Amino acid sequence: MTLDEISAEVERLVRALMDGAEGEVTPTASFEELGLDSLNRVDLLANAEIAFGIEVPDDEVAKLARVQDLTEFVASMQRG
Repeated sequence: MTLDEISAEVERLVRALMDGAEGEVTPTASFEELGLDSLNRVDLLANAEIAFGIEVPDDEVAKLARVQDLTEFVASMQRG
């Protein structure tokens, strides 16, 4: 997948959890700014693991606070 494709899929996953909340999903937006609480973030990471066929190690979870963080993490996992 290209970085643009990964970014689009991450945005789709985020929007699915926003529950109709308003807010622009930008790369620099934090999940907190988008209204995602800690349970939503767990769901988001679980959904990303399924969608991208990756595993997010527990020690990486806290580092994934923004849309761009998750996008870059997925891209790095796909590169190897």
